[in-house]
Amino acid sequence: MFLVLPAISDGQPPSYYRLPGFIEGFGMLFSSAIRDFKPTSAPKAAPLPPQHCLNSHDTMGLAGLSGIGTISAPRPDLMRPRRRSRLAIGFLPRSRAIYRAYNMLIALVLLLLILPLGTMIALALLITQGRPIFFRGARIGEGGETFGIFKYRTLDSAKAAILTSDRVLPAGSGLETPLGLFLRETRLDELPQLFNVLRGDMNMCGPRPVRAEIAAINAAEIPGYEARFSVKPGMIGPAQAFMSHGTSKAIRSRLNNKICRSPVSYRGEIYLITIVAACVLARTGARLLRYARSLRRRSEEERLRIGLPGGRPVQFVAPCGTVREVEWIDETALRLRGKESPLPLRKGRLILNLPNGQARGVNVSLCEASGNMPESGQLHSYRPMSAFGEHILSRYFFQKVVVPHRSEFLAAQFARLLRDHKMLRS
Repeated sequence: MFLVLPAISDGQPPSYYRLPGFIEGFGMLFSSAIRDFKPTSAPKAAPLPPQHCLNSHDTMGLAGLSGIGTISAPRPDLMRPRRRSRLAIGFLPRSRAIYRAYNMLIALVLLLLILPLGTMIALALLITQGRPIFFRGARIGEGGETFGIFKYRTLDSAKAAILTSDRVLPAGSGLETPLGLFLRETRLDELPQLFNVLRGDMNMCGPRPVRAEIAAINAAEIPGYEARFSVKPGMIGPAQAFMSHGTSKAIRSRLNNKICRSPVSYRGEIYLITIVAACVLARTGARLLRYARSLRRRSEEERLRIGLPGGRPVQFVAPCGTVREVEWIDETALRLRGKESPLPLRKGRLILNLPNGQARGVNVSLCEASGNMPESGQLHSYRPMSAFGEHILSRYFFQKVVVPHRSEFLAAQFARLLRDHKMLRS
C-alpha cells in the first residue's frame, strides 16, 4: 500500500513522496493538516519537485541545513513495488446508530480478550499499592459535556491533583506508584476505558479526552481547538499513536481538527486498532526485557556506550559540511566522538539512519559544552530548532510513541534477516 505524504522537517515546506503503509503518516489527512505549519526558527528552502519525490520512497538526504526534505538515492535492495491504495481515518460517523453498535461490539470483544491480562494487572496493583485500583477523573466529551474516565490508578492521587491543577503531568515527577511508570509507558493503564466505550462516553477512535482546565488553556492558545468537541473522544487516535506527549499541542490539534471533519472509515479504524494493539503488546514485552537486563549492573562507560537510539548510528553535520559521529545521545545532551576543537558554529543537523536504510534528520542548536569526558569525546547540550523537530526526535530518535516507524516492527526485522541470509547464501 502506498500513501502520498509530506516530506516535512523544520524549516521546509511540504514536498510529496510515496510512502509504504498507512501506519507511517495518516495519509492525505496528515498532509493537509500540517500544510500550514511554518516554523520561524530556520530559513526556508524551496520544495523539491513532486515528480522527483514520487520516486524517492521516503529516503532523505543531507544537502543543506535549511530542512530535511531533500531526497537521497534509494537503496534498490530495500525497495519493492507495491499495490497503491489509501487507507484514511475520520471521526465523523455517517450513521450514529451503526457507529455506536460497531464501537460497542469492538469494545466487548476486546474486553473479553484482555480479561486475563486486566485481572493480573488489578491483582498486581492491589498487592503493590492497595486500594483504590481504579482512577476516575473528569474529562470533556462531545458537545462539552463532562464524563468520568476510567484508568488504572498509577499516581499518588492527592499529590498529582495539586501538581496538575493547570497543566499535564511533567516528565520525571516521581509521583508514580510502584507499577505506575510501567503501566503508563506501555499504555496499559488505559485499558479500563473500554468501559467508557461501552457506556457511550467515548468511541474506540477519536481525539483524546482532556480535562476542562487543560482545554481552557489550549483553546486560548490554539485556533480552532474546540473542533475536537464536535465528536466523541476516543480511546486511541492517530495523534496519540504516532506522536509523543512532547509533540507540540498545536501540531496534534491541527491533525485532530482535520480528522474530526473527515468521515469514519471502518477499515481504517480496524487497521489502526490492530496496529496499536500489536505495538502495545510488543512495547510491554520490550519493557519487561529491558527491566530484566537492568538487573545486571553496568559500568558508567558501558552505559554511555549503549546510549544511541536503538543502537543505530547517529551523525552530526555542521553547516560547513563537517560530519561528526555521535557516540551517545539523550533528550537533552549528546556526546561527539573524537577530541577535535569545539565546533565553530553551534548549530547543525542530527541524522539518524533507520534499519531499512532510510534516514531522518532534525536541525539542532548546540548550547555550551557541559564538559569533556576522559578518554572520550565532547559532551554538549542541544535543543531542536522547531516544534516539528521535537516531534522528529521523539518519534524517530527516541521512539516515545505507541506506533514506531514500520522498519522497527518485528516483521520488518525478520524480513531483513531473511533477505540478508539469502544474500549470504547467494
